[in-house]
Amino acid sequence: MNSPEDQLQGLVWVQKTFNLEPRWTVEPKNEATQGIIQTLYPLRKIHVHFLAQGALNKLYEVKIGDEVFVMRISLPVDPHYKTISEVTTLDWISRTTNIPVPRVLTSQSNRENPIGFEWIFMTKMPGKLLRELWHSLSFTAKSSLVREFAIYSGRLFRNQLHGIGNIYKAESVSNDILSDKATETLPTANSTYPANNPSLSEFPKGQSQPGVGRIVSMHFFWGSHILQDVYRGPYHSSRDWILSRLSLTEKDCRSTLDNLPSGDLGSDDEAEADDATRTLGIIGKLKELLPIVFPQNGDVTEPSIMVHDDLSSRNILLHDTGELAAVLDWECVSALPVWNACYYPDFLKGRPRRKEPDVN
Repeated sequence: MNSPEDQLQGLVWVQKTFNLEPRWTVEPKNEATQGIIQTLYPLRKIHVHFLAQGALNKLYEVKIGDEVFVMRISLPVDPHYKTISEVTTLDWISRTTNIPVPRVLTSQSNRENPIGFEWIFMTKMPGKLLRELWHSLSFTAKSSLVREFAIYSGRLFRNQLHGIGNIYKAESVSNDILSDKATETLPTANSTYPANNPSLSEFPKGQSQPGVGRIVSMHFFWGSHILQDVYRGPYHSSRDWILSRLSLTEKDCRSTLDNLPSGDLGSDDEAEADDATRTLGIIGKLKELLPIVFPQNGDVTEPSIMVHDDLSSRNILLHDTGELAAVLDWECVSALPVWNACYYPDFLKGRPRRKEPDVN
């Protein structure tokens, strides 16, 4: 699977009313999943069953004796990079913050395996979704939870990185991922991550910090964006990062205009043409403002912070006591400019309250 098209097999993008949605064209087989786990635990009895499906993944619950794990199989939206950066991110978050996250036991960052897709095998975290418990929590429990996330944010601010992109273990990836000349094409099939990832407690003391490299972000791989010729980082500054984002949107607009039928346009085509033309004008104005808002700072690399941009009630698990059990969904979590981290988490956002809530 050396060509970009080969690496994207099994994935198709379907145009819905308002957006594109990813779809599986090949279903992973339970037998293949069970076979891989059985090779890791040859003397144990294994039970695998389908658990849930998200936009980009299928989740399977794996029971090995009295222990329960999760196998997550991913669509090839950003082959190789999405898997290895997520594994690094989970490890780094567990070391630098107070937030409980799944522990990766092993992973496969290429498709040359019986399942035919990349996968991560991890611990299953306990607890119930915050959205199921929020209204029954006491004000004290809610306050404690907010303080815990404030501490988490503080620790991220104290552990800033350099450059904008995703993080990777320097010893496990090729130099081009971490260099200024990071490849702008999809990786080759022989770019692999060690299959037997050690547990978090087994890493040697004094191990180097991860490096910031190629960005893995929905905006950069959604639809045809993964095949677009655009620089994907690491970025030295907010200005460079925003320019790449604008470049993708600009390419979308020009593609829309180029693909319109010749001659008289129908009402829908006219609306698309107007939207694309108006958006191109906005992009041009934003490009003119970038040097003013984000002036160049020589060769100094801008500091960055890991930003989980979906800290919503569906990604936070609580124990029945109200204590934090886990934070989920760390794929596509990038090191972003410090100013981008200065927002309330999604679970604290809601309709404005004009009256003080009853805390009794």
